Amino acid sequence: MLDGGTATGVVAGVILFGTLALILTRPKDIGESVWAALGGTLAVVAGLVSVREVGEILWETHDALLLLLGMMALSAAAEKAGFFSWAAALSARAGRGSVRGLYLMVFLVGTVVTAVLSLDATAIVLTPIVYGMVVKLRLRPLPFVFACTYTANTASLFLPVSNLTNLLAYNAFDLDFARFGMVMFLPAVLAVAANVAVFFFIFRGDLNGYYEQTEPPEAENRPFFRLAAVGVGGVLAAFFLSPVLGFSIGLAALVGGAVVALLAVALGWMRFGELAGDISWGLFVLVVGLFVVVRGAEDAGLTAFVGAGMAAIGGDGFLAVLGVATGAALGSNVVNNVPMTLLVVNGAGSIVGDGDFGVVYAALIGTNVGPNLTIVGSLATLIWLSIVRGRGVEVGALDYLKIGLISTPPILLSAVFGLWVSLRLFGG
Repeated sequence: MLDGGTATGVVAGVILFGTLALILTRPKDIGESVWAALGGTLAVVAGLVSVREVGEILWETHDALLLLLGMMALSAAAEKAGFFSWAAALSARAGRGSVRGLYLMVFLVGTVVTAVLSLDATAIVLTPIVYGMVVKLRLRPLPFVFACTYTANTASLFLPVSNLTNLLAYNAFDLDFARFGMVMFLPAVLAVAANVAVFFFIFRGDLNGYYEQTEPPEAENRPFFRLAAVGVGGVLAAFFLSPVLGFSIGLAALVGGAVVALLAVALGWMRFGELAGDISWGLFVLVVGLFVVVRGAEDAGLTAFVGAGMAAIGGDGFLAVLGVATGAALGSNVVNNVPMTLLVVNGAGSIVGDGDFGVVYAALIGTNVGPNLTIVGSLATLIWLSIVRGRGVEVGALDYLKIGLISTPPILLSAVFGLWVSLRLFGG
């Protein structure tokens, strides 16, 4: 017969892995947020997490949730204003008629959008725009839509706002926004560069030749376009100024996104229902539900192995950084990168030194770049997959894995090397 502690661990394990399995498989096409909410509810009902702890989780995550809300509102307004379409058309013009040049520009635009507005903007907004652009130019869509999903993950290393995984670590360890960008800049640049190089090789047969150039379309509503552009620039500037001025990046994003979106609604440039419909409300339920499930597993002692593994690898040497990143990458493809980041955050809390977060940055490389290996590695990839399949581009799990097995190792290795150099230049 199981003792109390063992029984609690078994229940916590069943709820954790059962919830993750349901989120990844989505039985009967029921959304991920429903399964996360169910898992969180079961964790509370089973006594793994108290109501008080749920309140603590909401408070601990409020800045990340505010940031997500603000950035989604800003992205919705920017898309409606034609900001993303303009960027795609500008890319086509900058490619100068060369398919290779256009492909490089898609990577550059995807990198900027991901870094500044988050990987979700790239997966949800940029992917259909790029697809429409290349179909209009009579080019094969597959290489270009793959560029979208990969930059969504790979380029999300740049800033705390680029990925929810970054935000989780950023808030948990009270990291500095500018320092995060400084430490992760070289790893991110090398990761994107490796991604471009590998994809140019993989899709070399589809990237030859030229296309007919067209002029970028004029914005239908110039004042709206300018408002969106100023909003994006202003929010990004606020992110860097927030540590100096003493306000959170979540508040900066919420205020900036709300001002732009609500002004657009008030001026009749977009409908309120349209704005509300463009916000992925289920993502908030998903995040909180996963937090509750992982907290239950942590309280039951099931997450201690992550911290033990990170402590065993330890150090900031190249092999140590590679070990942590690889472990986080593999874990992300087993349990998805958001739950894996939660496990990393909980596990690393007891081993990071005073101001030394090298192990956290290494783990983020694994949870951001690692999900490129499989279609279930990140939620952004799953969203991207549904978008491209809806447009007739069939990408099977095995097809994605074949690309991932070739591309993910060199991208991960490049990012790890960049972090190893950064830690020596700037410290953790």
